[in-house]
Amino acid sequence: MQANKSKVELFFPAFLAVVLLLNLGVIAFYDLETSRLIRLVSIFSFLLYYVVAKKILNIWTITALLVLLIRDIFFQFYEQGWGYKFYLIFGTLFYLTIVLERLPKVSQIKFNPGVVLVTGLLVAANTYVLYIIMNMQMVTYTFHDSLEPILFYIYGAAMMVLGVQAISYNNKYNSNRSLMYIFFAFGFIFSDIAALFAYYFEFDVFYFFDRFFFISATALIVKYGLNYESVKEEYYQYEMIDKKL
Repeated sequence: MQANKSKVELFFPAFLAVVLLLNLGVIAFYDLETSRLIRLVSIFSFLLYYVVAKKILNIWTITALLVLLIRDIFFQFYEQGWGYKFYLIFGTLFYLTIVLERLPKVSQIKFNPGVVLVTGLLVAANTYVLYIIMNMQMVTYTFHDSLEPILFYIYGAAMMVLGVQAISYNNKYNSNRSLMYIFFAFGFIFSDIAALFAYYFEFDVFYFFDRFFFISATALIVKYGLNYESVKEEYYQYEMIDKKL
């Protein structure tokens, strides 16, 4: 059993490297449609790896990966009105799924002026960025109807909530698990920001940043769901800090 576990763990870095190199290579040498298809296949590969490697089914991890997979199915039709709407809807659901997974932990966080300040700055900065984006014709002319700007704002709001929660969670627990959470949370956020610059402002180099952050974040969420030892480790670390042992 231990040998099998070791083989699975040793296989994952190589698997990740192949997926990452494949995605970056496709971006460099193929068109946008092929790049999107490879990203969809990559998500399915990570989902398949999780199903094979899991010891106990983590409902939050499997739900997040499934929602992410569905979002990228609609990503193949991003330029169509219905495809764009469902991409934003399932993207919002994906962020909220991650948020809900840690909500019981975050709800126990006590008032901390530092966290409040960082949260306020993050919300203000993201709100300003969304405002600027929405007032640029490069973005707004692509909307098909009045519903899409609303979905876009909701998507951005969900992204902000995830960022704020990741900071709050890591600030309280400061554990290996909370660090992994903040890495994949901001990995997805940075991926979306890079994709926006690449697609709407035609900074093609940002497609590489987008895919690097996306694949890395997806890999981390898989490891997060598989790493059951870190749950106990986090609990004992927090108990020791809380009791000042």
